[in-house]
Amino acid sequence: MTVNFTILSEAIGIVGIVGNVINILNFRKQGYKDGVNVTLTALAVSDLGMLITHQVILQIYNPWLDESSLVMLKPHMLLFVIYVDDFFNRVSGFVTACAAFERCLCVVLPMKVKLLMTRRVATVVNISIFVALIGYVILPNCLVYVGSKYLPNFNRTFAYVYYTENREAVMNIYYLVNALFFPNFIILMLMAFTAILITKLKFNSEWRHRVSNPQSRGKNSVNYKERNAIAMLATMSGIYVVCVIPRSTLNLADGLFEEIKVGGIYFDLNKLGYSFLILFEAINCSVNSIIYFKMSSKYRQVFYQMCLWWKKR
Repeated sequence: MTVNFTILSEAIGIVGIVGNVINILNFRKQGYKDGVNVTLTALAVSDLGMLITHQVILQIYNPWLDESSLVMLKPHMLLFVIYVDDFFNRVSGFVTACAAFERCLCVVLPMKVKLLMTRRVATVVNISIFVALIGYVILPNCLVYVGSKYLPNFNRTFAYVYYTENREAVMNIYYLVNALFFPNFIILMLMAFTAILITKLKFNSEWRHRVSNPQSRGKNSVNYKERNAIAMLATMSGIYVVCVIPRSTLNLADGLFEEIKVGGIYFDLNKLGYSFLILFEAINCSVNSIIYFKMSSKYRQVFYQMCLWWKKR
C-alpha cells in the first residue's frame, strides 16, 4: 500500500494532472468547430477531476499522517471522497463511449456526421452525462450523517459517521448496479463501436484498393492513417476496460461480503485491492496525452506551438 499510494500513484497522478491540463489547453487552442474536440475536452476534464480526487485519497492514506491528530477517522473521511472518485470514473467511461460513437459516425455516415454531431449537440450530450451521473455522489451521502463519538483507543472525541437504518439495503443494490450494470454496459458499447469502426474501415479500404488496383486485391488493405485511427481507438478503449475491471470487482465484493467492509475482519485486504485500483486508474487517466501526441499530427503541431509560446514567455 505504501508503494502504490505514496510512490507510484502519486508520481503518475501528478504527471497525469499536468498532461490533462495540457490536453484541455491544446483542444481549446484547436477550437471547437465540431463535436470531437468538445468530447475530448470533456474526457480530459473528467480525468483531471479523478486524478485530483486521487490526490486527496492518497493524502488520507498517507501512513505518516497521524490519525489521532485528525478531526475524523480516515475510513470515515474516505466515505465522502470515494464516491466522487467513482463519479468521475463513470463519467470518463461514458464520455469515452461517446467519443467512440462519434468516430463510428465519421466512418459510417461521413456525409451526415457534421449535421448529426454538431458542437452544440456534443456539448449538450457531455454536460448531460456529468449531470445525470451526479447521483453517484448524492445517493450514498444521503444515507449517512455526521455526529460525534468518544473513542477510548484515542482518548478523545471524533466527528463520527453514522448510517441510516435503510443504508445497508440501499447500498447493496447500489454496489450491484455499480459493479455489474454500468461497467458492463460501457464495456459493451466500447466493444460494439470499436468492432463497427474496424470492420467499416477495412471494408472501405478494401473497396478503394479493388477500384484503384484490382490485380493487388487483398494486399495492404488498411493504410497507415487508418491503422493509426484503429490503434488509437482500440488502445483507449482497451486501457479503460482493463482499468475498470478492478473497480467493478471490488464494488461487487463490497456488496456481497460484509467481512471486507469498514470494520470487517478483511478490511485490510479491501484497502490493498483499492491501492491497485487507484494505481490502474491513475495510469488510465494519464496515458491519453501520450496517445494523442503519438497518433495525432494536429495535436503535436499545437503542442509544439504551445511550447514555443511558453518558451517566449
